[in-house]
Amino acid sequence: MQEQHRTVEETDSVSKQAHTREISWRVHPLAENWKRSGLLLLFLSCILVVIYFGFQSVVVLLLSAILLIGPLYKYFLPFQYSCGVESLVVTACCSKLERPWSAFRSYYVDKNGVLLSPFAKPTRLENFRGVYVRFGRNSPEEIVDYIRCKINSES
Repeated sequence: MQEQHRTVEETDSVSKQAHTREISWRVHPLAENWKRSGLLLLFLSCILVVIYFGFQSVVVLLLSAILLIGPLYKYFLPFQYSCGVESLVVTACCSKLERPWSAFRSYYVDKNGVLLSPFAKPTRLENFRGVYVRFGRNSPEEIVDYIRCKINSES
């Protein structure tokens, strides 16, 4: 096998390309895993049927549906991620979150995505103040490399 050696100029040009291009992708967990989605919808339907027959009230049924399905909006709604030159933009049907890369000081990769944290060291507030970027069906390596390049360049 041949090893590829890059000079400083070549490495700089590759990192400049990563800094000047933009990547974007769409994630919709409901459509990505049909088995899990079908089981979830069946489970929620069964719970709502039991609630309706237990209380015999449409108002209680609607309130229960809102309380059960509302917290799962990140599973039911598609999200559009756009990693730009200056910022990260996360768009859902009714909301848009835009944060500059300078707002993130660390990141943590797991099998489903990357947690971008505004804190340099691990803290319990990361899940509330950070932004979780899902991979979806896209290449995790490309996304992680882009984020690594952006966060390391801002530090």
